Amino acid sequence: MRIVNETGVEVFYGISYPGAGDCGTIDVDGYVDLPAYDNQPVVYVSIKPSGAEGYFSINIPSTGTDEQVEMACLAE
Repeated sequence: MRIVNETGVEVFYGISYPGAGDCGTIDVDGYVDLPAYDNQPVVYVSIKPSGAEGYFSINIPSTGTDEQVEMACLAE
């Protein structure tokens, strides 16, 4: 599982499936590669700007090797 940050600000991420979880930060235009989350039946990913209130959450029903999660926030 790869989480890519294309938001323009550093983000904090949390990722989990039953029995395991990780979290950390991703720099602007950076990514984190987490192969332990490949081929899992239920994976939850939450992303929020570092140091900010609120977050976005993505529920992934199933994952596979070499899949990627991307989220971009656009300010108008």
